[in-house]
Amino acid sequence: MKNKIEIQPKESYFQIDENGFLINPASLQKIQEEWKPVVDDIVEAYKNHFGQKLKNVYIRGSVAKGEAIKNISDVDSVSYIDLPRDSIDTEWKEEARNKIEKKYPFIEGVELICRPFAISSMNIIFLNQSVCIYGKPIDVQKVKPGKDMMFHIPNLKSRAVLLKEKLQNAESEKSIKSACVWFAKDMLRTGFEITMERSQKYTRDLYSCYETFSEYYPEKESEMREVLDLALNPTADKKKIKEIQDNLGAWLLAEIPNHFEVKEDK
Repeated sequence: MKNKIEIQPKESYFQIDENGFLINPASLQKIQEEWKPVVDDIVEAYKNHFGQKLKNVYIRGSVAKGEAIKNISDVDSVSYIDLPRDSIDTEWKEEARNKIEKKYPFIEGVELICRPFAISSMNIIFLNQSVCIYGKPIDVQKVKPGKDMMFHIPNLKSRAVLLKEKLQNAESEKSIKSACVWFAKDMLRTGFEITMERSQKYTRDLYSCYETFSEYYPEKESEMREVLDLALNPTADKKKIKEIQDNLGAWLLAEIPNHFEVKEDK
């Protein structure tokens, strides 16, 4: 049984250039030595399956920023494949993910996402915070904090449905806790996105999401802090997760239209 992870105050926001555009914090040079073999194995997993159809592999998050923490950080990766979406096989991913996670037990998890190369330049949000670890980097337009960097808000309703499915299908304690972490991160980042245009900040760091949200919604601080704790110390109590979704999740859905019109699943 893992020891409880305490919430550690830490500010981690993207830097902004003189014109107000986000500065990508990710680079190859920042990847910590002990995480480089993990990154290499992720690339090999993609290469072994897609061969010459593999165009690029990117990673983002704490690993790409050189801030990865053992037993807390996961590895988010995206590959771009020279195939149409309906021809991209994903059946291999679970076995590959399990193999990598077993080999490197200090990582919280591995995300393997496959996208068509033809639409790669449209992935503005992802590419502005990622580093290319295989292939030629894709040209991408710069963005400012605001609607162009919102991912969780436009997809909040569909992701609520996905959470329900995850919990219904989760039977083991491990799978329920995995769904809990996914849900908690989604809630924190959704809460932050509500403040993004007002704060003119951007982050994916969980504590910074909680911190900025709490500045604008102090009356909801204790609820979001509970969500932050669940991201670090997930529960296997499905009832508890649903309770937060029905309360804070419903409040977020109601609050969002007060600030801007949302077009879902753009």
